[in-house]
Amino acid sequence: MRAGFQRRVDEQAERYAPRLAHAERLASYSECGDVAGVFTAPVGGGVRPGAYVAAYLPLAVIPVLIVGAAGRIPGALPLLGLFPFVWGAWFGVCLWRGRDPKRDIWFYAFTEGFMLLDGVVADAVPVRWNQVTEVSQVWGEVHSPASEEPRPVLAAYRLRTADGQPHEISRSLKNVRDPYQEIGQLFRTLAPGSVGKTMPKFPTVDDIIAAYVGRPGPRA
Repeated sequence: MRAGFQRRVDEQAERYAPRLAHAERLASYSECGDVAGVFTAPVGGGVRPGAYVAAYLPLAVIPVLIVGAAGRIPGALPLLGLFPFVWGAWFGVCLWRGRDPKRDIWFYAFTEGFMLLDGVVADAVPVRWNQVTEVSQVWGEVHSPASEEPRPVLAAYRLRTADGQPHEISRSLKNVRDPYQEIGQLFRTLAPGSVGKTMPKFPTVDDIIAAYVGRPGPRA
């Protein structure tokens, strides 16, 4: 069983070998110690709220067209008849242009700092753990079919550095070395002690924050 677990771990490490090597190089270049974990999460893929505002804006013209058609203003009635087709095309264009492209964000955790990478890698700046002056929790809501009321969930940690800059680290970020993720955590909890201990364990975002920043609140 141990050999089977290790084989999956090795396959996972090979899959993300370029990223793991990149994190090692950045750790050495920025002098932030050793790599404690490499995490990633997909973001985007939806439509920006502003796109819906622009898409529905032409609906404000409908009352004007109705009044114009009732008053027999020339051209108002044909425009009213064409409006659904024109607005449908406009709606589609707005949503297409307002898409937030899918992308992966990365969190490189080092023993002496961290880096958040979103977009251009060259723009990433290392932040040292000893620069963090405050850590707070960011809460969100999850809707469950079994309950009408949304359930609060811890969504992220917000780290504030001495210069006042906030850095938000999402709990949806997953350790790329861990091939089992949440299933592995559940298995270790439910399986007998000896079996659960056999499965390799890798740090989560919660573990990294607890180890290098501590509990939420101002830091001394």
